[in-house]
Amino acid sequence: TNRTFLERPESPKSMAGSGTPPTKRPCNPSGRGGVVVYPGTEASLAHEAAAQFFKTVPDVTFTGAKSFAGVFEAVVAGEAQYGVVPMENSASGTLHAIYDLLMKHDVVVRGELGVREIYCLCAKTKVDASQVGRVMSHPNILEACSTFIEERLPNEPSLEISPTRSTSEAAGMVASLGEGSDAPIVAAIATKGAAVRHGLVVIAENIGNDAFLESRYVAIQLRSNPASTISLPFPEVAPGCVSKASACFALKNEPGAVFKLMSCWALRGLDVLKIETRPFGSGRSAPPGMPSGLARMWEYLFFVDWLVPSGHTEHAKAKLWDSLVEFSVWHRDFGTYPSLVTRAEKQPQSWADMVDLMAKS
Repeated sequence: TNRTFLERPESPKSMAGSGTPPTKRPCNPSGRGGVVVYPGTEASLAHEAAAQFFKTVPDVTFTGAKSFAGVFEAVVAGEAQYGVVPMENSASGTLHAIYDLLMKHDVVVRGELGVREIYCLCAKTKVDASQVGRVMSHPNILEACSTFIEERLPNEPSLEISPTRSTSEAAGMVASLGEGSDAPIVAAIATKGAAVRHGLVVIAENIGNDAFLESRYVAIQLRSNPASTISLPFPEVAPGCVSKASACFALKNEPGAVFKLMSCWALRGLDVLKIETRPFGSGRSAPPGMPSGLARMWEYLFFVDWLVPSGHTEHAKAKLWDSLVEFSVWHRDFGTYPSLVTRAEKQPQSWADMVDLMAKS
């Protein structure tokens, strides 16, 4: 079934002075049918992101997986045409597990979408935030709400912080807890949709560290089977989209190795957007096709994202890749894909303006 969720606001500035934020229209996809897998359950952040990714594709079936690894496994097994996973949160940063899974499975990235996320503190009954004795959520979301946790919830050690696999799991666990006079009040940080689904009360809304929070989600697909019953999530010609490329490299451990790799983009005037390093995997965690002997302790893989300018020819792309191959000892291309994210100045959260539902009730 295809569910419709709120569209993504255009930018933090566009939200000012308006009761209903203006929206940025996601790029239009075409095609119909197929299965899209996401981590978590219905009303999780990833579920809402998947729905936004494929919102204009008719007859899409969304299915949840228990973990990030489960999403990749479903795509590799052919159980889903696409997987939608978060790469990075604008407040709490990179989800390193996704990079490790990208290396372990032979998949490509087909699109990227920035999705605004509003986090809510939810409990079984109406209580003041200061009464909460235990808070549960995904580790990255707990970090993205760390200022609220530190300033509005009881101080440690009286407050217990419990990580979960997803925000929807946290909401479900809170809903299933029994009630006792001596038991601490437990709350989840999740979406308003998850609170409604599990019969929870929203204590406080929009509790993220920044006034506008966004996560970058990517749609992955099996490299060896690019054909799909669903077209790309959105075409490159849509307003606001840019073309982006991602790849991973292993380098020689010698002076100037990183400089030489970076010069491939710098000398061509290309904008490198992000560099991430991860330790080599070994055994079952080793990337397919990586030669033996490369994985050594305290040496790293370099993940690089860069902007592909308009008019960049296939010949220019090939010449760039030839240079990157020359200055690396192993490499993997995750593809070139359309990307739509918000780029605006960060604004800290104003607690005076935060909607605290208990204070207003």
